[in-house]
Amino acid sequence: MSGKKWVLLVAGSKDWENYQHQANVCCLYQIIKQHGIPDEQIVVMMSDDIAQNKQNPTNGVIFSAVPELGNVYRGVPKDYTGKDVTPGNFLAALQGDDSGKNEGKKVIKSGGCDKIYIYMTGLGNEGTFEFPESSLSSTDFTDAIKNMREKEKFSKMVIFMTSSYSASMFEGLTDDVNAYALAACDKNVQSTSSDFDDDMKIYLSDKFSSAWLNFTFTADFNTATFQKMVYDKQAHYLEKIKGPCPCQFGDMAISDCHLSEFLQN
Repeated sequence: MSGKKWVLLVAGSKDWENYQHQANVCCLYQIIKQHGIPDEQIVVMMSDDIAQNKQNPTNGVIFSAVPELGNVYRGVPKDYTGKDVTPGNFLAALQGDDSGKNEGKKVIKSGGCDKIYIYMTGLGNEGTFEFPESSLSSTDFTDAIKNMREKEKFSKMVIFMTSSYSASMFEGLTDDVNAYALAACDKNVQSTSSDFDDDMKIYLSDKFSSAWLNFTFTADFNTATFQKMVYDKQAHYLEKIKGPCPCQFGDMAISDCHLSEFLQN
């Protein structure tokens, strides 16, 4: 049994100056939808304060690092927005907990044969990924992954995180839980914005996400691997990012999986 494929997309910030994070999430959503993953298996968390922001010259529109996609805001699910974008709701959604305050919310109801892909873009500090009002700690995140593995809630998991010091979030991720993590920055390195829009005077992405989004937009999911994105010159990744980045953690064998194993129906 091949199992289901689940996707969790998280923009951890709010406010106009952090436009790039929601743009990244919306862009990746559009790419994944093109590859057939249904909305019921995609959970989206974003403040949703950009598209209709008074500073947005194109009301209801969000542009991204992949200009060919145009308005990436169209059709994006509003699973968790505003004050619902919290570490608690993130951990509950990931672990399939729709009880209590999360009752009625979309969560990942995964089983032992399922695969999970998580993409997180936002602000970070050493040992934390920032949500609008509070922080997700590295310990809480890795403990949740280990707990899910013990309860057989996935067969394989991939996590991509783009935030400052993001490597510090995965130092506790061991190689025996069937999870692979790719962090944009070393634990001492800040994330770098990219794709500046001259009209809006705002960054549309960051270097890690821009490379990833453009790679997935053009890649053949049946032959491309996560590892290829990191090292293949076609992705222009190493040309954009200098220094000890990206950083990989966990089960490295998963990095050789084809994108289709996680992101295509």
